[in-house]
Order: sequence, then structure tokens, then C-alpha cells
Amino acid sequence: MYKKLLSGVLAAAMVVGGAAYAAQPQTAADAASAPKPKYTFSMNGASKKVVGVARKGDTASGGTGKTKTGVLPTANKKAKLQYKKGKHGKALYISRTVGGKAASMGAELKGVKLGNGSWTVSFWVKPETDLSNFMAMFFTGSHITDPKNTKWLSITKDSWLDNKSNSPTIWSHSVSNGKNDQFPWYGHQDKKGKWTADLAVSKGKWTHITLVVNTKKTSWDKKGYCEYGKKGEKTYVKSYHAWTYVNGKLFGNGTVAKGTMSNSNKFFLGLNAWDTGFKGYIDDVKLWNKALSPKQVKAIAK
Repeated sequence: MYKKLLSGVLAAAMVVGGAAYAAQPQTAADAASAPKPKYTFSMNGASKKVVGVARKGDTASGGTGKTKTGVLPTANKKAKLQYKKGKHGKALYISRTVGGKAASMGAELKGVKLGNGSWTVSFWVKPETDLSNFMAMFFTGSHITDPKNTKWLSITKDSWLDNKSNSPTIWSHSVSNGKNDQFPWYGHQDKKGKWTADLAVSKGKWTHITLVVNTKKTSWDKKGYCEYGKKGEKTYVKSYHAWTYVNGKLFGNGTVAKGTMSNSNKFFLGLNAWDTGFKGYIDDVKLWNKALSPKQVKAIAK
């Protein structure tokens, strides 16, 4: 993926990491429960809003082999989506077969428009295989295959921290007209804010993931922004603050690139534009056009 292409540029950033911030104390203003999602995909059966997608020209290993541009997943009748026993009722099952043959495939969520401000996504996931690096559970973006204007965000797995596995990892990329290239990522932090390896999403296990992207100051995010790397260095990014929760508990927080959400975004489950696709179950996908508070995240995880 892009990571392979720019490994030299990002090597310093991997060592430096990003600025991590501890969770803020709860306030009386936090709601007892989360607001109604703007979009809900219960995955209890086939829907015109959830479409099977695949990529043309994938390699035998399941990737595109095109690290610079990638290949946009498109609707494919042979990439049949299945619905099997899930966390609640049925769940979307991504079989990683297209036309009866092993191949990367996934699902596209249609009709989702979250604007360009704060947003939140949550879902249950149960991989049927071990996750590989860069394998996307959730992927969204616009101009995805245009390296000079690409904007995307992926919830994935990585082994960039001391060669140890981390999942979920939040990795994003934004560049406009070939300039202002932002490429931050973050994974797990301990209670002191130190980056540590943690593989929270594993084979055969249901895990609830919530990603909150906040673009402004709130009672629980006093700054409303986050920094990646060191100021003055090429990889430095000052941008939006994001928070990842696993089963309702804070897992990590850090920087996401600007511009990765807009009304022109496409939304994919189990597939990005470059790498081997996910195989397994995804259930109860919910999206909000606002940043949920830690207390609200805990409520939806229950």
C-alpha cells in the first residue's frame, strides 16, 4: 500500500510517533446515552444500501499491486454478500470469494453523507482469519485513487511499533494538489499516554470498535486538535483529534488528517483500494455526524 511506497519517508515518524492525550474527565453535560445514529446498518439481511464490491486486476495474493494509485472497489454481482449468525441477529459475512474463486471483496455502504465536521462510527467485528497489515475493517475517503488529491481514513492493523501487532490502528492520508501531505497514524496508548502494542481485534472473537473524530473543542477534548510527530519535521501534522474505543473502553487517541470526511466520501467494509481484503463478520454499523463523548461511547458498546 502507500506505506510500502513511502516507508523511508515515514520511518522517522514511526520512531517519533504522535502526541497522545489522556481521556478527559466526565462532565454533567455528558448524556446518559448516545444520540440516535444518522445511519444504521443492522446487517440482518440483504439491503440495496449494502452492495458487494471487488477490484479489477487483483494479484494472486489478493492485493492490487498498484501502491501509488490503488484500484477503487466497485459493485460486482459475483462478490456476493452473505448474512449469517451475528452478534445481534444476523451479521454481514465477507467470504473473500468472487465468482466462486478466492479473491478480495467487501461491501460498500450507499447513501452515507456525514458532512465535513466531527463524526463517529461504531461496529462489531469478528475476523475469521488473522488480520494482516493494512487490511481494512472500515475504510472511507474521496479521490481515493488520485495520489495528488487523495483523502482517506482506514481502521486497520499494523506492525509498525517495534514490529509488534496493533489493532485497531487508525491510519489516514490527505494531500491537496500534491501539497500539504498529511499521513498520521495511531494505535494503542497506555494510561500514561505511551504508545504500546496491543492486538485487540483477533480471529474468532467479537469486538466492538468505535472511532470518534472531533474537529472542535468540547468539554472532554479541551484543545480540539492533536499533533503528530515533532514540529518543524517533514512528517509533522497538526490536525483533528480522534479517539478509538474497544468494547466501550478507551484504546488510543491521536491525529487524523484533515479533509478525510466529506459528503463525497465512499464507505467500504472489509476492503480498501490496495490490500488483501478482510474475511469474517461485521455487524451493527452505525454512523453519526457528530463526535460522541466517552460516556456516550460506553453506552452504545453496551
